[in-house]
Amino acid sequence: MSSEKRSIHGLCEALFELKSLQDLLTDSSNKFSGKLLAKLVGVDTIPFVLLTKDGFLSYKGVEVNHENGQEESFTSNYFRIESIEKEGRYATISLLRPLDIHGETPHSHSDVMRLKKTSNRIKVDLLNIYAIQTLDIEFLKREIIIEPKW
Repeated sequence: MSSEKRSIHGLCEALFELKSLQDLLTDSSNKFSGKLLAKLVGVDTIPFVLLTKDGFLSYKGVEVNHENGQEESFTSNYFRIESIEKEGRYATISLLRPLDIHGETPHSHSDVMRLKKTSNRIKVDLLNIYAIQTLDIEFLKREIIIEPKW
């Protein structure tokens, strides 16, 4: 097996595992406790970043601001796995919108306080991906609370 095929095989295996875990969080239910696992964990997404030969994979997205009805564009390096083709060459991912402590687009990775799910989906050629790094799910659960100064 060539190194390229081994690399894509390992990446696909990691993405399939992530997808399985996400599905377990959202779909696991029983007649006694309902969706207890999802309630305990508090999320249905395992965020990750993808690395290419040029650095972090990055895409532009658009989201409607529900307060003013305006479209806002953003750039994100943070993703959620939606599906993987059986052949393992392509994956569909959705953008997670990064937000800083003020609920605005952050200027750097260190300013990211929260990740928000969006409906922006992208089909990615996995041959261009070199690595995947999962992130802490706390990024999806954080509530940004700003207390007024007295």
